[in-house]
Amino acid sequence: MKPYLILFLLSSVLGLGFTSCNESKEIQAGESITSHPIEVTIKEKGKGKFELELYLPRDFGFQIEAPHRIFLSGSDGLKVTSADLKLNGPTHPKKIEYFEYVKPLTFQVEGKGKLQMEGKLFYCNFVKNICIPAKISKSFSI
Repeated sequence: MKPYLILFLLSSVLGLGFTSCNESKEIQAGESITSHPIEVTIKEKGKGKFELELYLPRDFGFQIEAPHRIFLSGSDGLKVTSADLKLNGPTHPKKIEYFEYVKPLTFQVEGKGKLQMEGKLFYCNFVKNICIPAKISKSFSI
């Protein structure tokens, strides 16, 4: 009876150790996607015309060949009528697979209300030499 009890205890302890290790990896992976250094601002350029600006700190860059996705939607009386949401900009002088910076993205709206931005952007940290997808959800009042 004792050998079975010892085997059961050892397998329980080892099993719990693997479970907690896997859970911590999942939490870290989730945090890397939801917390990011990307700053998003909008600027009005005329009646109903706006620019969406994306900023990254020094030693970071947006990947050029990544499947970036940005969606804009309006609510509470605001309607997005057109949007050019493709990332463009000059290539980084030291790392040609990244943008040095991203030019402002243009969009037009009608009315007043809330603008909701949802997106998935791929950026890289040059110091740590890692690339990470960032989920972005931001709301603006226009």
